[in-house]
Amino acid sequence: MSNLLKNLIIDNHLFISLFLSVIIFILVRSFKTNNLLSLLKILLIYNFTTFYLILNLESIFNLKSHLPLHLCYLTEIIILISMVLKSNRFYPILILNSFGGGITGFTNLNLDLNSHLIEFHHFYLSHFNILFFSIIMYKNRYILNKIELIKAFIINSTIFLVIILFNSFFKTNYWFTHYKPVGKNLTLYLPDWPYYLIILVGIGITSYIVTFKLFSRNNN
Repeated sequence: MSNLLKNLIIDNHLFISLFLSVIIFILVRSFKTNNLLSLLKILLIYNFTTFYLILNLESIFNLKSHLPLHLCYLTEIIILISMVLKSNRFYPILILNSFGGGITGFTNLNLDLNSHLIEFHHFYLSHFNILFFSIIMYKNRYILNKIELIKAFIINSTIFLVIILFNSFFKTNYWFTHYKPVGKNLTLYLPDWPYYLIILVGIGITSYIVTFKLFSRNNN
């Protein structure tokens, strides 16, 4: 039964993503920013609580794959911390990570039949949350400037290097620096290491530039 459900999810990934995107659109069109941020905070807390609680209850938590070190999950947890502390200090890099990261997650799936159902739940809700955050910020007319863009590049590049070292030391694959992710995603059509990784970095840079251009329009 579990595998049947996973197969159904995998086969309908884009449909699920489209459905979630429509929900975001309806929410953003229907509610004020403060209400949207309150809802987002609840979703973030719920997502992390259920994910790690179930992983531990089922004794399937794995340090090599379940730490929040992938870029989207790292972004999500920093969004939550920022909201709890009522600080917008990291909003520029969070927005730049969230818009492209959310779209990437909704168009690519890095899970397969060997993944647990809670991982699918966490995957979709996490990418929903970060995309939701970026669109709330756009609705709130948040403006990005070039200095913030450059700082975000530097910070993400530094984190990327740290993750590479972390993966080398602990034999993990966060940010997919050692091998391609499983599942139905763009890397199926990309060449092997290190070329797929270089292409993914290029896509990430392009995403940053597109997001910057989009949020720069709030000046008008």
